[in-house]
Amino acid sequence: MKNKHEIEKIAFELYQSDGCMHGRELDHWFEAERIFHSRHTATVIPSPSKKASSSGMAKKKGAAKESKVAAERKTAKKIQTKAKSGKSGPSQKEASL
Repeated sequence: MKNKHEIEKIAFELYQSDGCMHGRELDHWFEAERIFHSRHTATVIPSPSKKASSSGMAKKKGAAKESKVAAERKTAKKIQTKAKSGKSGPSQKEASL
């Protein structure tokens, strides 16, 4: 249930950053799910096996995860910047979630 609330919050932020345009609910929801899952899977990085590190695969996987995390931070920063720029903020109900 907590996951759903966090996804709803992200989707609402995306809706606001998109200029509160109606008709894009599914786009915002799916993007919010993608952001949610990438945030929660990026924090768990298994240690590479000796075999993977000797072939360079671990380095490639680590670099891909780092770039994914950087992209998520950039997206989150854009959302925060747009929210601070004077666009309407979340209602009291949404702020309490």
